Amino acid sequence: MSLAIDIFLILVPFFIGIVLLIFFKLKADLVGTIIFVIVLIISIFYFNTDWRVSLIVSLAGIIKSFPITLMVLTSILMMTYMEKTGALAKLVVSFKKIGGGNQAFQIMIINLALGTFLVSIGATPVTMLPPVLAAMGYSAFSSVALPAIGYDPLCTYALLAVPASFFADFMGITLVESGRAFSYYMPLVTLGIAIGMIWLAGGKKLLFSKDGLLFSLIGGLTAGGTALGINLLTLLPLGGYFAEVLVLLTGVIAGMFTATILIIVAKIKKIKIIDASVLTDEEKEIDKSMPLVKALCPWLLLVFFILITNLIPQVYSFLHSSLPLTITLGEIKINTSIFSHAYFWVLVATICSIPILGKGKQTMKVWIKRSYRPVYAVAIFFAIAYIIIYSGTRYSNLIMDGSIISQNWFKFSNNNMINILALASADIFGNMYPLIVPFIGLFAGFISGSETSAIAMFTNYHAETAAALGISALAVGTANGIGGGLASVLSPAKIQNAAAVIDQVGIEGEVIKKTAPIAILMTLSVAAICLCWANSYIWWKWLIVFGIYFAIIGSLGVFMYHRKEKISN
Repeated sequence: MSLAIDIFLILVPFFIGIVLLIFFKLKADLVGTIIFVIVLIISIFYFNTDWRVSLIVSLAGIIKSFPITLMVLTSILMMTYMEKTGALAKLVVSFKKIGGGNQAFQIMIINLALGTFLVSIGATPVTMLPPVLAAMGYSAFSSVALPAIGYDPLCTYALLAVPASFFADFMGITLVESGRAFSYYMPLVTLGIAIGMIWLAGGKKLLFSKDGLLFSLIGGLTAGGTALGINLLTLLPLGGYFAEVLVLLTGVIAGMFTATILIIVAKIKKIKIIDASVLTDEEKEIDKSMPLVKALCPWLLLVFFILITNLIPQVYSFLHSSLPLTITLGEIKINTSIFSHAYFWVLVATICSIPILGKGKQTMKVWIKRSYRPVYAVAIFFAIAYIIIYSGTRYSNLIMDGSIISQNWFKFSNNNMINILALASADIFGNMYPLIVPFIGLFAGFISGSETSAIAMFTNYHAETAAALGISALAVGTANGIGGGLASVLSPAKIQNAAAVIDQVGIEGEVIKKTAPIAILMTLSVAAICLCWANSYIWWKWLIVFGIYFAIIGSLGVFMYHRKEKISN
């Protein structure tokens, strides 16, 4: 009975969070605060965590979140500045000209290729691309859903691979090992997402049109295959710094290469790549307002700085190793290495753009208004993760001659939430445990709106469970992260942001309802890979698992088709 109570108390804050998100429609930052308070109280009063430790690790979690929170902060600053200087309007008009009216080509190149590239350098597709699609004549649903789902499969390499970097820290492995492990999932997941995007935009009519299936197959396989190929290159004797650069730039390269391949195929099919006739008179004036290179200068400068600071060995070594800027909290040491992180160079690129684009009136005011809630939301979920990880930790006094000469932390495993969940999961699921791992990540991503937060919350839990079962911790850990990334299209915070920029707040439920099946099917594919990889199945067991997987998908497809036909009749 005690174990059941333990598990209930560990999980109940998150179920409360779901209820608050779905039924009460509270913001993600407020929900995070409520979960934080509940977890903190349970950790201190039920799991006997020293209150001082709980507060210290909460602060440590917030500091540990800097690579993503400060990236969100600086990327919103950059995008707000570009908006206020007119550069963003120029880019929106330029994107609108893409495709010459071919819907399948437009969807793949704007939402998959461009979306992947944008999120990789710190831009935000869910706030930038919906107005573009709406201006191009797409429905409100498509304008919100397509950007949200477009960068899902390569979300691990977003913000210059911040999620992969965090996973490496939690697992105690290199960034190269982390990036490579995630890449094994990419081709299948990216292909499924690409097909799903075409389906969402136009149903089976568009999917099975002469271009729909072609562009979705090419776009999906190219994006996923490029991510896999780049990370497999790290197996070559490239040198540590260069291998890490490949991981950091995976999303950038995949987005650019996918766009190139799609354009080549469009050229072969004689599709018009750029069509200015779709612009209104007002948009034509915006198009003439500045050269495209000028509008792109913040992004071009960012890519330049990232290449300089990562491709030159001496600079790379100095920024990553010689300037750790360590912060010590209790027994936790955090190397902030501020100057080696992408968020610092996003800030530098924005500042360096001022002589080119101008000051940008009201940038700071709008930036503060837009940024504080998403930044706080990410930070609070990291704090929650660290409370869970260090739950059951108390001070152990070293006494000599009747006096306390030192106090060290000691974690009581029987009171540690991670340990309790891990042992219970191992007992309940056994070697089938990998099947539920990506769904746990999906759940975490839904709650927090971030793959990185999902990694922070549950990586230790999965690692301990894997150790108890004797299966691959790397396989289950990466599956959790991929699940968290796939939740982007289900996250109320992201969907609401996308809807808000086209004044369509209120359609979030419709979007989530229609995109959920795609996210679940892709999560199921990750579960299949995870099961085989984690248990080191031989080839014929892989065939059996994926035979079952495709049979399930086929059965669901037939069921949905007949259900739709029945409703139509």
